[in-house]
Amino acid sequence: MEDYSLKKFSLAEFSNLETKDGNRYELIDGIVLMSPRPNIKHQEIMGNLHYELRNFLKGKPCKVFTEIELQFENNVLIPDISVICGLENTDIQRYKKAPEIVIEILSKSSRYTDTFTKLYKYELLGVKEYWIANPDTEIITIYNFENKTNNEYSKSNKLISQVFNQLEINLSDIFL
Repeated sequence: MEDYSLKKFSLAEFSNLETKDGNRYELIDGIVLMSPRPNIKHQEIMGNLHYELRNFLKGKPCKVFTEIELQFENNVLIPDISVICGLENTDIQRYKKAPEIVIEILSKSSRYTDTFTKLYKYELLGVKEYWIANPDTEIITIYNFENKTNNEYSKSNKLISQVFNQLEINLSDIFL
């Protein structure tokens, strides 16, 4: 794979990149960032969160997605999980509106980007809640951008979302 770290890319150039190495590529402020495939613990947490959200959203006009591409301005972000309401056209390459909830699961390679850069970008995009799941501490931090609050939930707690009434998740079911 070519080293993209030395060049600033436009959205059009990024869209034309050919990547066949199985990694995820994001574009943030003209910089191409590569994320290796997640480890097993990361995938387990992502699967458990997806399962809980999917069950909660059943029958509602919202859906949960993994690794959907979000495009805004000249950025392309790929959160681990997104909750999107009112999506009618599922035959699109990139979603260009703000999801209600975005979730990132920290890894050593993504810690800084997820906790600082993406926190700022998701707020600018208009995401209502941003969840950061830390596999090492077994804590999920929820940033609610509408209410300007942030709360931490540990494995012994029940996570409570302010975006969806009655969305409560036992974190002991997430961090097994």
